[in-house]
Amino acid sequence: MFDQGLVSGANFITNVLLARTFGLRDYGVFALAWVAVLFANSLQYALIVTPMMSVGPKQEPADKSSYYRAVLFQEFGFAFSAALIMFLCVRLSTRFFPAWGVGGLALPISIATLAYLLQEFLRRYFFCTGQSKLALTTDVVSYLTQLPILFWISRNHTATLSNVLWIIAATSFVGFISCMKWYEKGTFDRDIFKKVFSRHWKMSRWLAPTAFMQWGAGNLFLMAAPIYYGAAASAIIRAANNIVGVAHVWFLGLDNVVPAEAARQMRIGGIDAMLRYLKHIVLLWGGVTLAFCALVASFPTLWLRLAYGQKYSSDGSILRLYALLYIFIFISGPLRAGLQALEYTAPIFWAYPALIAFSVALAGPFARNLGLNGVMLGMCATQFVFQSFVGIAFWLRIRKIRSEAASEALRS
Repeated sequence: MFDQGLVSGANFITNVLLARTFGLRDYGVFALAWVAVLFANSLQYALIVTPMMSVGPKQEPADKSSYYRAVLFQEFGFAFSAALIMFLCVRLSTRFFPAWGVGGLALPISIATLAYLLQEFLRRYFFCTGQSKLALTTDVVSYLTQLPILFWISRNHTATLSNVLWIIAATSFVGFISCMKWYEKGTFDRDIFKKVFSRHWKMSRWLAPTAFMQWGAGNLFLMAAPIYYGAAASAIIRAANNIVGVAHVWFLGLDNVVPAEAARQMRIGGIDAMLRYLKHIVLLWGGVTLAFCALVASFPTLWLRLAYGQKYSSDGSILRLYALLYIFIFISGPLRAGLQALEYTAPIFWAYPALIAFSVALAGPFARNLGLNGVMLGMCATQFVFQSFVGIAFWLRIRKIRSEAASEALRS
């Protein structure tokens, strides 16, 4: 929780600094660029991090070193490929969106992507191997060197999109390189690499498409905003997101605990014990989330003015709708944990094609006819449809298990 608080807090302060330093257009370009970096990180999580965190702890001590060295080479291959693709996409974007003028950012954004992915992989490795203090160390080195430099260039009016990206790249590399000495030592073995890759692929071949669909379902509305209203629209949405995004501190903390505890409760006391535990989580942390979102929604202009100054203070309705969105997002955590405890995750996968169809059909009309409020309403509707689909599937599964248990009891 402390590490996540550090990372989330540093990201929040970074975005506040950049929003205050840049105009709406430049900050909007940065927000769009960082969405691309986060998308690459979501693919890395699906292809490398999640399999590593499932397979790595099961390794015998004699195999541990060779396994993690093979994973490291996978990571290098993915990170360099993602950076190259990012470079090519930004260069090609000048042909389709010349008014954006982002061609000069191709190199810094690709290097920032590479550095960010490597540092993020290393912190996940430390969590995977039970070395949480080292995970905190790499984050401290990365983020607590980044913030003073960004603050200094913003105060001296020398901040540009390019040098901000170079600073993020440099500090992420420092965080990665300074802590690599604690990574598993060993040599590369081609046969072990093939074996590890094959084992990981059995998991990631389902996770990667889900990551694509998740981003497609949730971000089509976000991408519609700059298409109709320019890069400044992304800046407004990003500014609101940063304020409500404080909730990610406990969202991500719960995500590390709730699924495993729900499964343990089911093993010990059956479905009823699992449901009681999830109800407790919903009441306790749902209450915290509701109170936080209500506080944000009650005084949106105040929070925007305090964080970013007067130029964002007129967008209170966007912040209110973001607060509503985060209530829906919270609900997905206990629902997913319950489905995972039942070992029934197919509804999560199959919900996304329906959401993508919903987003493709309505993202354009919502943004065109209702403006940025339409974008936010579309995102809220997407989350509502998703949680309803998953919630109904969870309820039907519970009812089926109980029915089968009752039938078995009668036969006995």
